[in-house]
Formats: sequence, C-alpha cells, structure tokens
Amino acid sequence: MAADSISRLDRLQHLVELVLGELHVRRREHDATAHDPARWSPGGFPLLPRNRPVQFGIDREEEGLAPDDFLASGWYARENWGVWGRDAVQAIRFSAADYHGGYLDLQLTLRSFVPPGGSLPDVDISANGYFLGSHRIGNAARVYRLRLPPSCVGDGDILIQLRHDSPQIPAKGDVLRDNRILGIGLVALSVSG
Repeated sequence: MAADSISRLDRLQHLVELVLGELHVRRREHDATAHDPARWSPGGFPLLPRNRPVQFGIDREEEGLAPDDFLASGWYARENWGVWGRDAVQAIRFSAADYHGGYLDLQLTLRSFVPPGGSLPDVDISANGYFLGSHRIGNAARVYRLRLPPSCVGDGDILIQLRHDSPQIPAKGDVLRDNRILGIGLVALSVSG
C-alpha cells in the first residue's frame, strides 16, 4: 500500500513538473527579461543563488530575483508581507545555482492563519518527492530549516510541495472579511550549504 502511494505521488510530481515546465517556457517566451539564461536552469527552473533570500512581500523584492517565478502552483496574489497559499496544496520551485553535489540547507519562512481558539495546523513538506517532515505552523512567521540530501537534490532542480492539513476561511469565524481558503503563508525562501 505504501509503495502504491509513493508511486502515485511520483507520477503526480512528474506530471506537475511537466506542466510547470511548459507553462514557464511559454511565460519566458513572452517576457523579454526571462531570456537571460543566467536566471534559469536548463530544466526551466528559476536559479536561486545561495544565501540570497527571495522575499515574497510585494514591498520587499530583491533586484534580479522575481518572486513570482518561484511560485509554482496554488498561490494567491502576493501581499505586502508575503503570499497566501490557495487551499491545501502549494508548490515552490527553484534550481540551486552552481550545485555540484552534497547537502543543501533550505530555509522557508512560513506562517498560517489560525483563528482565535483554533489549533495549529500541520504542514507536510516534501522536496522532489522526498518527505522532509511535518511541522506545526502558527500565526507568526517563523523560519523552518530543512536539510535536503544529495539524492533528493539530483541535478539541482527542486520542487517543494507544502500540504496544509486544515486550510481556513477567515470569514467563517467572523475574524476577517476574507472568503479565500487560506493554506500556508510564505514569507521568504533561501538555500545555503
């Protein structure tokens, strides 16, 4: 049963990678700045230099890093603080610049919408199909450090999947007038190692 689940997950990840690759090839064809080969891997993933965080808030963009390129699927429009995930599953993608083997350390700054009196949700994180752990995420942004083994990193192109166990609609609890289904909140992304 576990082998069947892993096989289905691998097939789903492969399909997502193919679709994302095609979408981003089309986007790059229409974006003059995207033709810079220094910004993209051969597989169509945006290059992420080590120790250079991507800030997802619309008021915190780094020159040369386009945050939207890293948001693969399942995201709403970016806000001042970062970006909310849409529903339960979100994906981030990047290619580790100048990767020549070894471990990579991934830092994700995450938050979640937790209504008053609600319990903290669990978020399962995987990279290229490798399960990296389940984490409790609160209202306040916090850095989560994850270690990616060489077998997970492969050629350097990485697809991170975040699975939220209980996305929330703020308007249901009369907390906010926000009718969106909020998954994980992403503030920043960086790699080192």
